[in-house]
Amino acid sequence: MVLFGVMLAFGAGCVRRVVQITSDPDGAVVWMNDREVGSTPCEVEILHYGTYDVRVEKPGWEPVMTGRSARAPIWDLPGPDFLAELVPAEIESRNVWHFQLVVESADADAVLLRAEVARDRVAAELARAGASAPDATARGLAEAVEAEDGTGTPGAAVEGAPAPVGVADPGLPEATDPGLEPGADPGRDPSMDPSTGPSRGF
Repeated sequence: MVLFGVMLAFGAGCVRRVVQITSDPDGAVVWMNDREVGSTPCEVEILHYGTYDVRVEKPGWEPVMTGRSARAPIWDLPGPDFLAELVPAEIESRNVWHFQLVVESADADAVLLRAEVARDRVAAELARAGASAPDATARGLAEAVEAEDGTGTPGAAVEGAPAPVGVADPGLPEATDPGLEPGADPGRDPSMDPSTGPSRGF
């Protein structure tokens, strides 16, 4: 009880959770959960224990894409971690990840495999971005329908709507005589058309 009172008197400390990342050779760029965190050797502070997606890349060397776990020590598990937080000093929990890189192969199959993996990764990222983006087509159509109803922006037309009444088709000359066929020459006498013959008047 006395120890507990002393801890409270001097103030509570904190736990610093660190992942130390190294590679052979050094100088490889590291991503954790698609976020660049530095070049090896490096240290990354984490908020939570668990499994992380890790990518390690260095020009001229085969990229490494894997999952690595950051494990909690016994004293930082739920329950004992309450006492660890009360210690009036900073306590460090450290996980070490080491990656052995392999020289990049010029083999055609290996290059093709890397390209397929990169393609799949980009496709997954685009799918995630598309899922979070609004449906612009549906929104635009809804706005256009509102405009047609008179509740939206005037002048917006729904794709595929009929042409406004009273506007002539620019592809055909306008007929002045209602008895003429569409596209007929209004200045030509239909009785003189050799295909129909002269009008006999009966």
